[in-house]
Amino acid sequence: MRKMLIAACSGTLLVGGFGVLRAIAADSEKKTVQGELVDTYCYSTGGATGEGHATCGGKCAKSGIPVAVLVDGKAWTLATNPKPLADDVGKTVKVTGTAASDSMTFVPDTVQVKDGENWKDVKLNDAHHKGGDSDKKEEKKD
Repeated sequence: MRKMLIAACSGTLLVGGFGVLRAIAADSEKKTVQGELVDTYCYSTGGATGEGHATCGGKCAKSGIPVAVLVDGKAWTLATNPKPLADDVGKTVKVTGTAASDSMTFVPDTVQVKDGENWKDVKLNDAHHKGGDSDKKEEKKD
């Protein structure tokens, strides 16, 4: 009887564990979002956004303060070096990567900045993205 109870409990935990893993995997699927790039300090303390804040936001990003992309009124912090993105604060960006909604973070694979009708790739430069010259952008048509 005891062995049967242990087997039943183990089976329940195993099935429940697979359910949790599936939920985590579904929550962290690759996706693409589009929104405004903001620095997290000024946005968090005063809601600063837009082109009027771009110079200040760029200084914050150059100093190492994380950046985020605003999507539907929510700021998703980008888990990458903010310095290559400093010149693009206040602009529209398209980010492709893995989102973790529980922590409101986005691990980007690629970041593109809207430039007129075109999108330009930003060379990310951190431990996970060896982008070389982080200030260069490549033009890409959408």
